[in-house]
Amino acid sequence: MAILDTIDNLAVPAFFALLVVDVLVRRGLSSPDVRPYDLADSLCSITMGLFYAGCGAAIRTSVLLGLGALHLRAPFQFSLGDGPAVWLAAFVGVDFAFYCFHRTLHEVRVGWAAHVNHHSSTHYNYATGLRQSVVEPLIEPIFMAPLVLLGFDPVLVLAALALNFAYQFWPHTEFGGRGGLLGLAGKVLVTPSHHRVHHARNVPYLDKNYGGTFIVWDKLLGTFEAETEQPDYGITHNIETRNPVMATFHEWRAIVRDLRRADNLREMLGYLFRPPGWAPDGSGMTSRERQRRYRAERAAA
Repeated sequence: MAILDTIDNLAVPAFFALLVVDVLVRRGLSSPDVRPYDLADSLCSITMGLFYAGCGAAIRTSVLLGLGALHLRAPFQFSLGDGPAVWLAAFVGVDFAFYCFHRTLHEVRVGWAAHVNHHSSTHYNYATGLRQSVVEPLIEPIFMAPLVLLGFDPVLVLAALALNFAYQFWPHTEFGGRGGLLGLAGKVLVTPSHHRVHHARNVPYLDKNYGGTFIVWDKLLGTFEAETEQPDYGITHNIETRNPVMATFHEWRAIVRDLRRADNLREMLGYLFRPPGWAPDGSGMTSRERQRRYRAERAAA
């Protein structure tokens, strides 16, 4: 627990220091491509970030106990130690688990309901990076459980996850192009350019670049997209609210509405577990369907 508290004590001040610097830098620029912070939008994001941190802290002990109990029943009862190689293995393993977690949040409707608020701002800055969901801390341990079953200590797994999240904060910036050192680092690591794509609603960018620290998972598994056009931030149907409660739960309300009009169990399960945008009569537009139509229109033009 001490190592988790240490990471939190270092990360939180660093997050807000970056946010303050970003605000000041943007105010000093006159470029039309870099927008200043919107106060109401930023306060909404920060409020959601505080609730997310509080939820994570509240369930941390329960998560550790649960993963610890799982570790005791793991088929591989051996100690991996705590040397640098083990830390590196844990970090890489956690990042791949995060990729799977993040992809599920986007491509399964109930996952999207838990995650959509992170994408609901039409701004892209360090305040947006704080816009998180109180539901996600309840889902994350499920994706970390396989690492515990492989023999990694639960505290090590959660520490690696905390470091992973700390890394994920800094790419939430409109600064940093695709060339130079960042372009070189982007062969392996997630950069601001990669994550700008992830937060954009441009059709080619939908459901791309899920990686937390390493972009290689996206390149290996077919979900990578390079930044080639100006990102348009937000979700396909922007909700236009600065209310943190509405921003957090609007998709859950939409799911309840769809479940009420479902005619059978198959449709109910579809509304819960098929991709966002799915409709039982085929009239829905998922991200993949939008991209197929986009490519067909481009080819026909």
